[in-house]
Amino acid sequence: MRLFVGLRPSEEFRGALSVLRSQLQSAGVAARFLDPSNLHLTLAFIGEWPENVSAVLPPVERPFTLTLSGIGLFPEAKVIWAGVQKSSALDHQAQLVREKLTAANIPFDPKPFVPHITLGRKPVVPETVDLSGIMIPPAAMTVKDVFLYRSDRVGNGMVYSVIGSSSEKEGTALRSFDIQGMQQGTLEDSSGTGESKRGVAFT
Repeated sequence: MRLFVGLRPSEEFRGALSVLRSQLQSAGVAARFLDPSNLHLTLAFIGEWPENVSAVLPPVERPFTLTLSGIGLFPEAKVIWAGVQKSSALDHQAQLVREKLTAANIPFDPKPFVPHITLGRKPVVPETVDLSGIMIPPAAMTVKDVFLYRSDRVGNGMVYSVIGSSSEKEGTALRSFDIQGMQQGTLEDSSGTGESKRGVAFT
């Protein structure tokens, strides 16, 4: 299985990301945009691993707020992404996830944590478009759980499915929102693996 640990946007948050995508398209930005059902924020990318590791995921001891903020580019990885406001609680949760994986001898990508939600790959931004001028829809969500995702190639895209969480361990039946995650995505891989972290942010 190809695994990663991440946060799942709420319906409201995902709706705002869809609005942001539409605004980018209206401004003339082209990209291989990710299907809304596949949007996520990666905390740790594991890669190929034979077992479901949701049992090691740390709980969110104190729920915290995640707020949408800004647009950025990873030029080398050819990715356009949505950012979130700086949050010490988010950074702490990502660190906890990585510490638990390390303690369980589960390897993961050691690149520094740079919170972002991939919107699309291979973006083409016209020279006349100022991304800092794109209005960011107001959106915030309360983070109460950490999710384990499995990525599968379906056709020409990747599908990201929730297979466990810090509150609902392996074996819990997938709810309706998990089934939505089985819809075919439009990106080859947005889990964050291989993406350069030397990005350009526009706020």
